[in-house]
Amino acid sequence: MGHRHQGVRKIAVIRWLYLFTLLIAAVGCSSRTVETKVAPTPHRDAGPYRIAKDDLLDVIVWKEPQLSGKIRVVGDGTITIPLVGPVQAQGLTCEQLQTDLTKRLAQYTRDPNVTVRVVSSAKEFYVLGEVRKPGAYRLRSDEVLSQAIAEAGGFSDFADTTAIRIVRRTEEQSSTITVNYKKIARGEDLSADIPLEAGDTITVP
Repeated sequence: MGHRHQGVRKIAVIRWLYLFTLLIAAVGCSSRTVETKVAPTPHRDAGPYRIAKDDLLDVIVWKEPQLSGKIRVVGDGTITIPLVGPVQAQGLTCEQLQTDLTKRLAQYTRDPNVTVRVVSSAKEFYVLGEVRKPGAYRLRSDEVLSQAIAEAGGFSDFADTTAIRIVRRTEEQSSTITVNYKKIARGEDLSADIPLEAGDTITVP
């Protein structure tokens, strides 16, 4: 009988230790607000930059100041050039746009010499997964995660807000930042409402 009681007591102790370990692990996970994993980014040749909506371009026509100037790429992806009118720019490289403008302007001026440069590039981030309006959004100055979620219409009814992932890539590395958004919403850790960078991809599981 004594051996039996000792065996039962050992089993009870083992079970208690197991449950205690699970409890500690759960508390540790729930208290974690931000977790970052970094991995090297494989070398990729991104190729020449392609013009996007809202980019500001500097179009220079040699010895033709009336045809030159800084021009914004508007919502339909075009720019408007004096004499020529609207010209598609979105999706082209600067070299391709230069070639196109040279051909068009040749109808109005002799041997046009055209240079196109990107003065400032539109910056975007992406919100995917369980939000009401997933898609690409223009990055505003000092924009943070909570503002990005609001722009995307907020969470869907099925969103898991404890493990929002932000993938951030540079030429050297890729980092995945996992954020427990509930702590931001409750005001427990506002430092986790991290500033966004151009190209960030936010995924709400």
